[in-house]
Amino acid sequence: MWQFLPKLATELSDLVLARECIGCEELGTLLCAPCRNKVSGRAHIMRDLRFDELAEDLRIPLAIAYRYGPPVDAMIYRYKDNQIPELASVLSMLLAGSIQQLASSEPDGSQKPLLIPIPSRDASVRARGFDPMVLISRHLSRAGYPIAHWLIDQRTAGRSKTLGTADRKNASYDAFRVRAIPDRYVRNPIPAIVIDDVATSGTTFTAAVSQLLLSGVHVSGCAAIAGARKL
Repeated sequence: MWQFLPKLATELSDLVLARECIGCEELGTLLCAPCRNKVSGRAHIMRDLRFDELAEDLRIPLAIAYRYGPPVDAMIYRYKDNQIPELASVLSMLLAGSIQQLASSEPDGSQKPLLIPIPSRDASVRARGFDPMVLISRHLSRAGYPIAHWLIDQRTAGRSKTLGTADRKNASYDAFRVRAIPDRYVRNPIPAIVIDDVATSGTTFTAAVSQLLLSGVHVSGCAAIAGARKL
């Protein structure tokens, strides 16, 4: 019961004080229509991730919906800290834009790709009481995307956002393992896209994709809601 009190307090304060837009502080909603339009339709390929250690000239594109800045950074922060369903819905729509950017380059664009979420660290899930990408994935599933929770997090405790690129790369070594891949996928390996909320140095995506590729998964791209400038 006690773990729900912070979320309840946030919801009550929203009702009493009235919500204000994260982008422009206009009262009435968490994200007003103009700010929603501002961050929509901006999906693009940010860069290609390199996997030379697995195959020569192997490149996998990484798409983002928006740069990591206002108002998206505040949306992600508030969603993760307060588990606000309204924001989960908006963030899932932004992520869908990144996914569609990647899927449009596939020969058979009529088939929706398999989505593989990168799980949160176990310590973060315990602290928040939920995995943010799980809720976002549920919205994408309702939109018709097949979801596969095949990645298992085995990262040590710590805050990766404070690390430099070299330290991130070292910390990501053996960061994930992969569950047993179902036989039906082995027989029909449709393209898969690995998804996460924020892309910074790209090492988390690289670590996850490497393990999936070694397990026989046909990864065609990576998609994130936002990308940091350092990427």
